[in-house]
Amino acid sequence: MNHKLQILKYELKERGILYVFKRIILFLLGPLNNLIWKSEFLLNLRYSVAPSLIYSIYPPNPKFFKVNSTDLMEKLKEFWYGNTPGYFDLDGEKISRKDIFTYGGPNSKFICSICQKCEWLSRVRQKNLFISHKCNQSKECEDLCQKQGNELWVHYHHNFDFGIGCRFDLPAPRGLFLRPNAKKDNILRVRADQGVLVGTRRLAYAFQRDIIERPVGIDWQKYDFLWVFIDIFGMKFPRPNIPVILYGHDFWEERTYFQWVIDWLKPDIFLTSYPAQWQENFKFPSQTKIAFYPLFPSMFFTRANLGEKKLDLLVIGATASPIYRERVILDEQIKKLNSKYKIEFSHWVGVLSSQWGGETEYMDYFSKQKVRYLNKWSEYLGSSKYVIFGRMKYPVLGWKYYETLGSGAIPIFPEVPDLKLLKVKPFEHYIPLSEVEGNNEKLSYFLDNYQKYKYIAENAVKWYKENSDKMLFNDFEDLIRGISNYKYPKRLV
Repeated sequence: MNHKLQILKYELKERGILYVFKRIILFLLGPLNNLIWKSEFLLNLRYSVAPSLIYSIYPPNPKFFKVNSTDLMEKLKEFWYGNTPGYFDLDGEKISRKDIFTYGGPNSKFICSICQKCEWLSRVRQKNLFISHKCNQSKECEDLCQKQGNELWVHYHHNFDFGIGCRFDLPAPRGLFLRPNAKKDNILRVRADQGVLVGTRRLAYAFQRDIIERPVGIDWQKYDFLWVFIDIFGMKFPRPNIPVILYGHDFWEERTYFQWVIDWLKPDIFLTSYPAQWQENFKFPSQTKIAFYPLFPSMFFTRANLGEKKLDLLVIGATASPIYRERVILDEQIKKLNSKYKIEFSHWVGVLSSQWGGETEYMDYFSKQKVRYLNKWSEYLGSSKYVIFGRMKYPVLGWKYYETLGSGAIPIFPEVPDLKLLKVKPFEHYIPLSEVEGNNEKLSYFLDNYQKYKYIAENAVKWYKENSDKMLFNDFEDLIRGISNYKYPKRLV
């Protein structure tokens, strides 16, 4: 409860009283939602019967989510998804396909052609190339141009809006995204959420997509597949006669609800970062392929450091929820070494990333402690000789595994079933937590012999550089090409 109140304090400061009031109402309705999610009868009533009654009175509307379509945006779509070789010509400025892969395309918020061009070019060149002019968007454009090349604003250094809006004349897969409340949730708002930032880049690389809020009135045959998020699908609907990708992440609360969705949607692909846990806890149709969705922050946000170190040990990982009880025990163990080594504990980072649009490193208003996101978080991890985090109730392969492996610190973490999917090995790329858990004598031995074990950090960084973008983009593209029956060529970069 204290954890939730702390978050509400931050949201009151960042989002205002109306947003916090809405969150409080939703929190109070939590018990009712929990009751619904535990009963198949109530699930059918809430997500099937009720919507059917409503749409029998009010004509349904799929509510396509649109971005501004400009001449520049359409030309970029043709260049990227048409696999045009060479360079994109932006008024004499040559932009390579690698530039587009890295920094993205035009920002859809700008309808002024001058703003759109200079903001995009500033991003690609990573310097302020704002062109002074008068329009109602010029101030915002100048602000974004000034952020380029500044590591505190790295979340504004790429934009992949061009992936939204299918062009059916282009030789690239066409996906349909079901995303209820897309407009209301302001899904294009930039924040320091690496899941969203890396995800939108990954999607735009592999395919073009239309986004709908309701699965009604759709010509399904125009698309190669439907993508549904298991926790926000909105309403039950007849399964379309095209391949379905169902994405699932956290699994440990609404199990009846999730199984109900799996049973009626019968996905062709179930995409998740936690394959072992989903397969252990749920039953899938025999034709469903369980596909791995790795959580690399990507090389774009990773700042590996194998050089100078400021800390001996950095202890990370959320601890506020009861599911992290083992991490609290680990903290108490490590605190006994505080007088002997330079140790820091960081358990707050990431809690506001889904709302935070400010600098990626700042002094927290309430705690008076420094908070870091994205590249600055990666730098912080790499400033330590070792980084350790403890177990949680559910053994999942979360973000911290990838972050620590790419940081330049020696990772110490729990071994989980899905770790085998990364093909990393103990004492080659990491030290198993079991080696030091409850054993400060062994932990002190590692801390005292950093030079002896530094090779682990070097191997981990090498592995990360060789595998992160391949698994994020190439493997994901292969998955999409497979579900599209290989009708389209591989993306040219």
